[in-house]
Amino acid sequence: MKKFLLTASFFLFLFTTIHSQKPFYHKNKTISWVGETEFTYYLENYDRLNFTPPNRQQEETRTIKLDPFATCQFGTEKYFTNFIINEALEGRRKVYSLEGDFMSQQEVEQEFGNVSIDTTIILDPETKEETIVVAHTDPKYQVQAFKVRQWWYYDKEKESLGSMVKAIAPVMETERSDGSLLRKTLFWIEMKQDFSKDYNYNDPFVIWAKETVTSLSFKDIKKKKGRTKKTLKNLTYKNPKKGKIKTLENESWYPYCAETIDKEEVGRLLASSVDTVTTFDPETFQEDITIVKKKKVAYKDFEMFRVLQHWYFDKSSNTLASKVITIGPLENIYDEKGELKFRRALYYIPSAQ
Repeated sequence: MKKFLLTASFFLFLFTTIHSQKPFYHKNKTISWVGETEFTYYLENYDRLNFTPPNRQQEETRTIKLDPFATCQFGTEKYFTNFIINEALEGRRKVYSLEGDFMSQQEVEQEFGNVSIDTTIILDPETKEETIVVAHTDPKYQVQAFKVRQWWYYDKEKESLGSMVKAIAPVMETERSDGSLLRKTLFWIEMKQDFSKDYNYNDPFVIWAKETVTSLSFKDIKKKKGRTKKTLKNLTYKNPKKGKIKTLENESWYPYCAETIDKEEVGRLLASSVDTVTTFDPETFQEDITIVKKKKVAYKDFEMFRVLQHWYFDKSSNTLASKVITIGPLENIYDEKGELKFRRALYYIPSAQ
């Protein structure tokens, strides 16, 4: 009897362990599609005043919340970067190489590098005296961005797109002598966003929150479940066209004040039309008005999507979480020579995540 109970306990433990390792969409019939991407985001030191961003896909990062009393960071927005890097260097995070191999604390330290000391000689043009300036360069401060491994999913009951963070990789940036940037992706740091939790910046455990606006292409997405093209086509094209989903106008940059539009308005946005494009010559100070004929928009014309996301650092679980706020298909606008002039969102679909 004792042997039977031990055997039963072992199989129960084995079943529980295997079941707990299953992804959140396993046997979840409401989640009809899941895909994995690795996009680079500038989550800190990057705001709307930067009109020439190093990553042209990202258009804006805005601080929603930074609790100085919880982060002990007054007047700085590098809290998240510093915290995550220190956790990895001190061996308190599961870290994996870019190839997926587990890395020891020593290997993480070697990959990250050491503090370097540079000396620069400055010549005073008046006194002709030379001054030696010693500069301490900490690699931690060269981490300007993160490559984020996310799972995107579609909830067919809510008819909504969602996202969740699986891992992040620090990206170091150093400036070359010619002014160009050299980027190096270091390693993957495991994250465990809770699928069932509703993250909110009003949560006292959320001590850091950001908002990003990014133009993304899902062309190379790695499918985990369902059909990618069908899901995105229904969400961003067919459902708005048929009036089966809430759709917001594109006049407002943010969705909070945007008006809801009906299927007739969506149809007009997708139909062929004649637009006028005004360009300004900075040398002659003259405006040039060009007539641009726009053909009827089909789903295949959507090469990129503008995605508004919120990011939260949850201190209770020490994890980074993401949430989709809106997604909007981008229309390519060409000039009279057929060259791409810019992209604009036709409309936005809000998320229920």
